Amino acid sequence: MSGLIDYIAWRGDIPISFDGLNEADAAVLARFSYCPFEYLKSPPEDFVPISRTAQLALEDGRLESEGRWKLQDRELMEAMGASRRFGTLEVGHFMDRFDEKLQTQFSAITVRLGPDRHFIAFRGTDNTVVGWKEDLNMSFLCPIPGQETAAEYTRAAAETLGGSLVLGGHSKGGNLAVFAGAFCGEETQGRIEAVYNFDGPGFFDNILESAGYTAVCPKIHTYVPQFSVVGMLLGRDEESRVVHSTQSGLHQHNIYSWEVLGTRFVRLGTVTGGSRLLDSALKGWIAQMTPEQFEIFADTIYKLMTDTNASTLHEMREHWLESAISMARSVGGLDEQTRHAVIECLKLLAQNAGREVKSRGWRERPGEEKRD
Repeated sequence: MSGLIDYIAWRGDIPISFDGLNEADAAVLARFSYCPFEYLKSPPEDFVPISRTAQLALEDGRLESEGRWKLQDRELMEAMGASRRFGTLEVGHFMDRFDEKLQTQFSAITVRLGPDRHFIAFRGTDNTVVGWKEDLNMSFLCPIPGQETAAEYTRAAAETLGGSLVLGGHSKGGNLAVFAGAFCGEETQGRIEAVYNFDGPGFFDNILESAGYTAVCPKIHTYVPQFSVVGMLLGRDEESRVVHSTQSGLHQHNIYSWEVLGTRFVRLGTVTGGSRLLDSALKGWIAQMTPEQFEIFADTIYKLMTDTNASTLHEMREHWLESAISMARSVGGLDEQTRHAVIECLKLLAQNAGREVKSRGWRERPGEEKRD
């Protein structure tokens, strides 16, 4: 199986200026935005070659010792920095905003593809509890601060930089890229070539029916794995391309598991029956709740997590017993009305899941794993 790092090894000696940006390149740059630039001594505020940024990151021992590297990000950085295709590109305009009060975690970079062409990459959810809560907020609130910041970042980049723009991101970053493309303003939107959304959630109907989304929709390229959960949330009007992942279940959200053949992902006919079942159950659950009910549910779960005094999900896993005890105590301290509201929300989820299992079953349809 070939993935993104294998793709760089195969294509790395051919500059993007020679044969153009493709979907695999866009996915590499989307994942590149996850690099913990905020912890570097010299974050790429001014444009510098990716090879130089990679060198600084790889030499910074804190990223290793403090567990800042995720998944195969170190390998990706090594491969990008050593290649002509990515190493010679310049990265700059790094922005990082983390606000517990506003419950927002936002990060973006701009990569110069050529003299008059730039790729804006929005980071997805990081390992923080605040970032996780922001994802929950997207289920009942739009726009969230991160979406508005993404649109502002894109407008500011357009004012500073000439030429065309390409937007992209993975997970929440994909959602931010689409929102930014839809609400960055007509003048900036006219300069956007394409928007790449890698398994990012969708939007409420008011966004899908807006003039901005309608205008940018033909430029959106959305990709989801065969068992997609995040990318199936809420709604979208653009076509979703289903790609093959070598992982199972929720682990397919990991973009490193997506199979690459040549310059594109390996396509499948449709998502799995399990993905459709879970999608229907979640959408049915959310549809049965008022925004106020879901907000209470999300806020309560967030409170239980923050009561553990852990700032990241990694810390919660490392100290799982202490975290579990703390959350159990916090549940006991909830007022009766809030506790009842959370229990009712969970009951609705169980009922929707049960109905979907009964009506659809877990068996996959023949041929739905067929590759294009």
